[in-house]
Amino acid sequence: MHALVVMSSAASPTVTHVAATGAVTHALLRPGESLLDALLRQGAEVMFSCRGGVCQVCLLHSTAGSVPAAAQQGLAPGLVQAGYLMACQCHPDADLVVHQPHPEAVHAARHQAPEQALPTPDPALWEELGQGRQVRRALEDFYATVFADAQLAPFFQHVTPERVIGQQYAFLCLLMTGEKIYFGERPRNAHHWMVISDALMDHRQALMRAALVRQGLTPDQIARWTRLEEHWRADMVKRVPIAKIQHGQVFPLDGFAREILSCGSLCDHCGAEIAEGTEVLYHRRLGTVSCPACSAF
Repeated sequence: MHALVVMSSAASPTVTHVAATGAVTHALLRPGESLLDALLRQGAEVMFSCRGGVCQVCLLHSTAGSVPAAAQQGLAPGLVQAGYLMACQCHPDADLVVHQPHPEAVHAARHQAPEQALPTPDPALWEELGQGRQVRRALEDFYATVFADAQLAPFFQHVTPERVIGQQYAFLCLLMTGEKIYFGERPRNAHHWMVISDALMDHRQALMRAALVRQGLTPDQIARWTRLEEHWRADMVKRVPIAKIQHGQVFPLDGFAREILSCGSLCDHCGAEIAEGTEVLYHRRLGTVSCPACSAF
């Protein structure tokens, strides 16, 4: 995969091509010239066919800069939301960074459905489970198995069981009662970097059902619990990682960002308490936060 950095100015827009090998080439964007034509003229390997914005073979993925609306005309909502553009229809008037995407990533973005809305809550289930007491015990049982499971444990290498249980408990409270006590990410964003097959999801659900049985839930209660979790399967099962999308903004699949905490938390490295309003180092893929002391290293 290579990146194409499109730099423009009012007088002479410039295309900078950065290959996977690190080789860099430059080309001036001529008046009226499309991004596709400029890249082809300079020898960049860009797939194309119709040149008319119909076949969408020349799709590129923008990771920075403003994409002209005409370059996204007719694309699936998932492609637009993720920052894809048609090079043949792109006439940039500002700096733009684009990548040659992997076909699997294009497929995932094209068919990405809108994030699932919350399912109908089941407050009676919360009541039946001792106002959540059995929920916590079931989660403790379940994650003890997960952290020892060869297939699932790798997904939790950088988080503690206590943190995962706390987040999942709050999320299940939201699902069962409808009370907005969970302020974390929904499943699609929380699992955006995880490649999860239906078979792996089935394995996870089998472990959960076994934990619920051990905790004495009735078949009816297990079915109702499972309904709430299965609601999110479409947001979690995928063949390739997808970008995290928040408030219409697409975030990179990896790397760090500086964030201001909207509520108190714990450092995922030293365990120290972090007060609301503190600037922390946030890992976009893992979801971990580092306190000021740990992020200084």
